[in-house]
Amino acid sequence: MSQPRRVVVTVATYKRPALLGELLASLAAISDESPFSIIVIDNDPDGSGEAAVVSSGLSVSYSVEPTPGIVAARNAALEQVRDDTTDIVFVDDDETVPRGWLVELLRVRDLYGAEIVCGPVESVFPEGSPSWIEKGGYIQRSNETEGLTDRAPATNNTLVSMAPIRALGLRFDQSFSETGGSDTHFFRSLTRSGVSVAWAPGAAVSEVVPINRLTFRWVMRRYIRINNVSGRLMLDDISRAHLAFKAVLSIAYGIPRTLFALIRGKGLRLADTRYITRGIGWLGAASDRLVREYRRTTPS
Repeated sequence: MSQPRRVVVTVATYKRPALLGELLASLAAISDESPFSIIVIDNDPDGSGEAAVVSSGLSVSYSVEPTPGIVAARNAALEQVRDDTTDIVFVDDDETVPRGWLVELLRVRDLYGAEIVCGPVESVFPEGSPSWIEKGGYIQRSNETEGLTDRAPATNNTLVSMAPIRALGLRFDQSFSETGGSDTHFFRSLTRSGVSVAWAPGAAVSEVVPINRLTFRWVMRRYIRINNVSGRLMLDDISRAHLAFKAVLSIAYGIPRTLFALIRGKGLRLADTRYITRGIGWLGAASDRLVREYRRTTPS
């Protein structure tokens, strides 16, 4: 007889009580579809998310993790997972889930026998968003067909079996707390151990993009940071000199490609500029210059 499935949805939050409330409301709306419990870890020492949890009417395991950084919050969630939990689901506090979301993640998991199942994150742009960001393919994530995939998972909409996490004694790496990328490192550890990944296009969540992210500076810095992290991970397998060489080649390819697209009236496109930001991020990793976007002061 198979073990009954026990699913827990985990949320790390930091000073976004209104958005957290919207997420919890969307979870409440699907509570009749498939059983799950909820863990909310508030990374704000003042507990700014507590009121949203209380007003949700849901039975939520809520606690404050005062150590700054998403890594501490994610690890606190893992520590609270009960021994009989079979699956953990990661969602962000600025997302909302539709009806059928969890059912679809579980269906794809059962159909393909995958220990990790990822779903899309659909970006919702506010009115007045710069057209070049949408047209250029920035911010929004790409989709793909249902089935097994070699796509790198993230913690923005992913179901994971607890069995391999327990077998590996896996936790998020604190060294990525200020730079981001701890989820990339976490899931790479799982996939390198032989864990399979499936994509569930029907299990999409929505994310409203803040207007302050819709700038050239923010978008370019985002992709530099992402590739700064990927470069750090690549250093596990190649030398710093090799990474720097690859970085220079990427920039040398990306600059004329981007200029040519602009000359042809195509505008700025992620398909072109990604080679430049990739190279800059990799150069930073090769020289140990890290983009510490999430640096915060440790409370005394």
